[in-house]
Amino acid sequence: MNITGTKGYVQIEDDDGTIARFDGETCLGGFYAYADAVHWIRHKGGATDEDRLKLIYKATEYGKNNHIKVLFFDNNDKVMFETELGLKTEVYGSKDFFALMTVIILSMLFSSLLIALLDVASAAFNAVINTAIALISVPFLLYGVAVWRFRVIAEGEMITVQPGFGKKYRFHTAEITRIIRKTQKDIGWDTVLKVTIYIKNKHVTLKRSMDGVDDMDAFLLRHVDPEKIITKKRKS
Repeated sequence: MNITGTKGYVQIEDDDGTIARFDGETCLGGFYAYADAVHWIRHKGGATDEDRLKLIYKATEYGKNNHIKVLFFDNNDKVMFETELGLKTEVYGSKDFFALMTVIILSMLFSSLLIALLDVASAAFNAVINTAIALISVPFLLYGVAVWRFRVIAEGEMITVQPGFGKKYRFHTAEITRIIRKTQKDIGWDTVLKVTIYIKNKHVTLKRSMDGVDDMDAFLLRHVDPEKIITKKRKS
């Protein structure tokens, strides 16, 4: 199967030679199309609605198995076969933080090592410097571990949370009691800054700096009752 696209359509070419175009577009890291807006380029015999659904299913499954986001939206803006195929949506800590943390810690260690090699300070001074560096590094390391472990995965209608510290927990989207979204207008679009998900006695917060926050925000808007979602818009 081959999937290509432009800003106006997504083209699916099946292994049997069938080619169909769906109104949609190529986006960063994936393809987004409207399930009902299909134009058959090549098909043996008359194409039926069952053929359309089978092709959508195969293309979505192909995307999942090859780590490509291929989403088809129906008339109600729901993702086709999202539950049946267990499509995953993930949020996790940005790798940029780890790069910054590594630079800071290595810089401090290099400074300490340079002082020791040049022998420009007493042993007592070196001990004080090393102790100070260790104390400063510990919070960075602990925070780094927490960021590295943190992950939120939505699969079907189930959400799994791996907190920075502690055990995993899992819940159904129907168990969500409230969602608070904080957004800000950015070049004509509402950009999500923070999303907080509440269930009974727990809550989890997703921030703009995390990878996948926009996809998770879209997932929640599709799966959670609109009456449970509160959007607070920040002025630019």
